[in-house]
Amino acid sequence: MNKKILLFLVCINTLLYSEDFGFDMSELEQMEVKSYEYSGYIKAEQKHQILNESSPKYNTKNKNSMDSYLGEAYLNFKYYKNKYTFTTDFMANYENIDKSENHNYNLNQAIVNYKYNDNHQITLGKKTSKWGKGYFFNPVAFIDRKKDPNDPEASKEGYTQFNYNYNKVYNTQIQNASFDAVYIKTTSNLNDDLYNKDSNVMALKSYILYKNVDIDFVYFYSDEVANKVGMDFSANLETNFEIHAEYAKDDDGYDSTLFGVKYLTNSDLTIISEYFYQNEIQSNTSPFWDRKYFINKFTQKEPADLLYLSVYYKNSLNLNDNSHQNNFGIIYTGMKNLDIDFSVGKYFGNSTSEFGSKLVDKFTWLQLKYSF
Repeated sequence: MNKKILLFLVCINTLLYSEDFGFDMSELEQMEVKSYEYSGYIKAEQKHQILNESSPKYNTKNKNSMDSYLGEAYLNFKYYKNKYTFTTDFMANYENIDKSENHNYNLNQAIVNYKYNDNHQITLGKKTSKWGKGYFFNPVAFIDRKKDPNDPEASKEGYTQFNYNYNKVYNTQIQNASFDAVYIKTTSNLNDDLYNKDSNVMALKSYILYKNVDIDFVYFYSDEVANKVGMDFSANLETNFEIHAEYAKDDDGYDSTLFGVKYLTNSDLTIISEYFYQNEIQSNTSPFWDRKYFINKFTQKEPADLLYLSVYYKNSLNLNDNSHQNNFGIIYTGMKNLDIDFSVGKYFGNSTSEFGSKLVDKFTWLQLKYSF
């Protein structure tokens, strides 16, 4: 039978019996690729904190407890036009910490990406690069703002930059290779968190996927601050067992190292463990400023077959002074797009240690997060 006649008969048959099979032409229309997409969240937090009378900062409050409130909204929007993609990330937040109010509005990302073909693309604008393989720490994230291990998934503001990317797929043991070249200009008003005076920065990253191992080599050059080099890798030893590591050093002698694992058991228990070392103590105004840390997080999905519930425990240990922070929490996801997270936490250590000297001794924390 002629192929055109056969195709015609199939189409006629489909139209005749479309009602029986619930065929709806509007479903085809909905399958049309959209020129835009968006996502985001709105969240509210409340934290009740019992203060540490042994803390050197206790006399700044001189009371037993305090309360904090946070409201935050985040929106990611992408628009596609031919070979161009326009991306914006906007964040607004409000804080009330012990009746001291503050609010911020940040444009975390605002970029235009031009994809010339499958191998070449350029990106211009304010971008969050997200270099590194670690979950709590990223020593090789030379052009990202420092991650806070207490909130590692928080959205971060990017740096204004020009980025060229080359990508190639192979049918060999090296399955994929890519290269990024990034130029960043800093002034007292532009990218001043990276360096607050006039300077020129070039960052390079080479990536290869060898079998099931991801490997990055990175280099950071500046005409004003110390140059840096680093590398990272991640590998799946099994489908449920991943290891990763990072190493970075600069011309001034500073170096840092990260080793980590992520393991999923048959009972849906996820274990994330990371060891972090840096050879120099940083400013104690920033979190996790000491030399050595070991962080473990255990998350059990639906314990005792309790649907929509997860429980987690996280321990952050300073290996130099043996002080540590502990969190135990419960997450409920039984309502559409809404996560409810409740946790309790406590700091341990003597009054001169990192966590033992904190103003807060223990706390309860509640977060409601609606995603769209």
